Amino acid sequence: MSAKHRKPHISWEGGAEREPPEMCPTIGKRMYGSEAEAKATATHQMSQKESEGVQLRTYRCLYCGAWHLTSKET
Repeated sequence: MSAKHRKPHISWEGGAEREPPEMCPTIGKRMYGSEAEAKATATHQMSQKESEGVQLRTYRCLYCGAWHLTSKET
């Protein structure tokens, strides 16, 4: 993934900055450290109004070993 596609640091109220999430160098998806973390994020994203009807699932990446989200069927 090239640097131009990476999101900049995010500034929150009070001026605190948060590093962008770590991305898989091979496929460019966000890396989750555990299946539970990925599932919690999927559940949260699917509950958002703009994501209505989207079904997300988790899978372990063959390249980086982290967990990712996908909307593709198995």
